[in-house]
Amino acid sequence: MTREALERRLGRLVSRDPDLRAVRREAAAAGVPAWLVGGMVRDAALGKQGGDADLAAGPGAARLVSALGRAWGRRGFQFRKRGVTTWRFDLEGRRVDVVDASTRGLARDLARRELTINAIAYDLLAGRVEDPHGGLRDLRARVLRLPRAGVVREDPVRALRAARFLAELPGFRLHREAETEIRAAARALRRASVERVRDEIEKLLLAGDPARGLLAVERLGLLSSVLPELAPLRGCVAGAGRPDVWRHTIDAIALAARGGRYPGARAIRGTDEARLVRLALLVHDVSKPDTLAAREDGRPTFHGHEVSGARRADALLRRLRFPSALRKRVARLALFHLRPHHLADAGPTPRGLRRLVRDAGDELPALVAHAACDALASGSPDARTRWRRLRPVLVELLRLHEAAKAEPLPALIDGRDVMRVLGIGPGPAVGEALSRIR
Repeated sequence: MTREALERRLGRLVSRDPDLRAVRREAAAAGVPAWLVGGMVRDAALGKQGGDADLAAGPGAARLVSALGRAWGRRGFQFRKRGVTTWRFDLEGRRVDVVDASTRGLARDLARRELTINAIAYDLLAGRVEDPHGGLRDLRARVLRLPRAGVVREDPVRALRAARFLAELPGFRLHREAETEIRAAARALRRASVERVRDEIEKLLLAGDPARGLLAVERLGLLSSVLPELAPLRGCVAGAGRPDVWRHTIDAIALAARGGRYPGARAIRGTDEARLVRLALLVHDVSKPDTLAAREDGRPTFHGHEVSGARRADALLRRLRFPSALRKRVARLALFHLRPHHLADAGPTPRGLRRLVRDAGDELPALVAHAACDALASGSPDARTRWRRLRPVLVELLRLHEAAKAEPLPALIDGRDVMRVLGIGPGPAVGEALSRIR
């Protein structure tokens, strides 16, 4: 896309967007230079619709922020990171960040960004695109290039962010100089903020092509720095003619991202369920290297890896400071992930199917999707035969789950009984007891 075409597109975008119109109006009234920068400009050049907005403001930035707070009816949260002051507004359905670029100016603000494609600015008052680092050229060439040497060394999380962009932007490649600097930052990434690493991993997993991002994390030497618990999966044998456990994990996540007609696929279309299943697929085999043993015929076995894996999955997510509720859901999927396969192999009975539906509860659709992706990505020579056995089991589990929701079990015991027998008053413990009884 040419500079002129991007200016026209961004002009139309700002005119249609009430939040950006407010920024332009208040910036003009206050006499404060303001630029739209980062992802929204990049996405507009790629023909994509952005959500969150990043802005840079010149002299008088604090005055502009105060005016925006009055216009939006809320105050911006101020924070400072690596010498840069930012105000963050949480609006309906989006986040707007305003960076104070009054002392260093726009040119230096753009030079501090991680990639040239994110270092393009749009002057909201003049309607002009500023592209000092050739970001438009690199967008056309589909290359991820650093605006200057040292930007990854200054902030090692940018190494992981580059892998995330490979997952988000189809057809893009890393420039060789960027790849060299990213490899050199791998060790320093171990000391980076856990929350920022977590956020990048989550965004990578939710991207359109998470497999490409994860392969880049491995290829660039970042895996042991950000997910050391999963590094032993590389080279861990899964059986004759099958990929190793790491490749199987990536293939399963790729299936979850692509979607398809397998049972449970519809259940993981929303962001929350997609996050749950992709995280669970990432960690579900974390204990396979520890439980690897050989049968008499030489075939590998991983007895009990789901039980220890559930504990290790929870510990991994706890280290990355994922929310407790999400950790528990992921651990449950890791613990139960073999049960649909065992039912299919042993011959499903109505009682066994109902027991799994009861035990999995609300996680049953996600468990079915997980089992489908796990099976379809096995790479086993007998994968088709096993899938023919498993698929009807997964379909029946979903049917029974829907039936159970339509006709819930009778309430044989209520909260009053629990409080009387246990001698407790109202509170969360009552609900937990009723859940265990059910």
